[in-house]
Amino acid sequence: MAKGFFYSSNLPAGPGRFQTTAWTVVLTAKDPNGQDFQTSMEYLIQTYWKPVYLFIRSKGKSHDAAKDLTQEFFALFLEKEFLKKVDREKGRFRTFLLTAVTRFLLNTHARNTALKRGGGLKPLQSLDALKDEEVGTGYEPTQGETPEEAFNRHWAQALLERVFERLEDVCKKEGKEMYYEVLRRQFFESAPGGRRPSYKDIGDDLKISEVDVTNYLHRAKKIYKDLLREEIRSYVASDEDVDQEIRDLWRCLAE
Repeated sequence: MAKGFFYSSNLPAGPGRFQTTAWTVVLTAKDPNGQDFQTSMEYLIQTYWKPVYLFIRSKGKSHDAAKDLTQEFFALFLEKEFLKKVDREKGRFRTFLLTAVTRFLLNTHARNTALKRGGGLKPLQSLDALKDEEVGTGYEPTQGETPEEAFNRHWAQALLERVFERLEDVCKKEGKEMYYEVLRRQFFESAPGGRRPSYKDIGDDLKISEVDVTNYLHRAKKIYKDLLREEIRSYVASDEDVDQEIRDLWRCLAE
């Protein structure tokens, strides 16, 4: 992990990337009759199903039960139009989502009939990610970790991965692909022997000088940090909240 910068365990490279902030997507997903509703909900579920699954799993549920409950939660999330209750000024989206999952689990015990794998609703593509091969040991609860800590850890990872995707999009759009490539190789590729590649390794591979590697890396980190603040600022109410959210982010990953 590159503490103080970003973390990723498995950067997604699939289609449907958003070149916008999370809050814009949330607002779009609030209107079930909107043109971009389906795509926005796909994005939100793809981003948050892992934290939700791990939270439920950490509550002592079996792997299969946690999968079913995660799918049921998101089915109800759609059916009940939970997002209509979201208000940017009333708190963070992840807090809203965590509260919704907690209430869902409490209500599950009181229901006589439960939706199973969507309850007849048209499934979203993102729910296919709950196949056994995708939800394996990589999403098992960490010993001694509370459900809330598990949720927040995966929320933090999802946020940083999303911002890294935005970095790639921005660099490509501005013709600065080399910034992204230098950063990616520095943090996500290994040199012979499994060590982190040196600036010389990266420069030799990309056919640029070590000075260029240093400059590109510095600029890429600056863009990344700006994008991170922009992403967080999109769903909190003030700049003070941005600073607090970033502190929470690193704390979640360090625990």
